[in-house]
Parts: sequence; structure tokens; C-alpha cells
Amino acid sequence: MPIFSIWIAGEVMRGLLAIYGQSGLAGQEEVANQKARALYHVLDANPEIYQVVPHRSVRSRMNVCFRIRQGNAEQEKTFLEYAEAQLLQGLKGHRSVGGIRVSNYNAVPMENVQQLVSYLEDFAQES
Repeated sequence: MPIFSIWIAGEVMRGLLAIYGQSGLAGQEEVANQKARALYHVLDANPEIYQVVPHRSVRSRMNVCFRIRQGNAEQEKTFLEYAEAQLLQGLKGHRSVGGIRVSNYNAVPMENVQQLVSYLEDFAQES
């Protein structure tokens, strides 16, 4: 019997209740939705710079994938270098696909997403 897995699930639930009170999972879901909306809003507002890879109907809240200037390798390299300089890390897409991949997991705080949104806005204005 997977006792450790059950214990971990209980600890996660206990943590969610401590953070979000009685809304628990629904509270975490709302935060996840807010973070994804913030990211997609800035990407969609700058279509000449950012092209979201999956169609709007199948977008993920957890993994936000996009290209810069239709997959311009130099622009994507510059984007990643500037991001790293601002301590925005782990944005490089999968080696077989390329592009940019934002892992927007539940452990990522809203403040980090807001920092990335600000960077996306700045990069779009400077490009």
C-alpha cells in the first residue's frame, strides 16, 4: 500500500487549507488561473513579437509555450539571455521543439509571474 503517497497528499491538503482556508483546492485553482491569464494577456497583446504555440482552445495553465518573432533563433537567444540576467530561469523550450516554455506550476508564486509579465512587456517594447 502506498502509505507515503497518501501521507504526502494529506500534507499538501493541509498546506492548501492553511493558505487558502476553506476554499482549499478552489483557491489554488483561482491563483493558477490568474497567473495563466496574466501571462497569456501580455503574449496576446504583442502578436508581432510573441506567437503562442498551441491554439487558444488547448492552452495549458501549467506550461505556457511560445515563439519569438516566428521562431527567430537570435531573438529567442537574446530573450533568454536577458531573462537570465533578471534571474528569470528555466525558460528555454525543449531541445527538440525549441522556443520558450514557462513552467507555471502551483509552487510558482504570483510575484514571480508578475516579474515575468513585466519582462515580457519590456522586451516587446524594446524589440
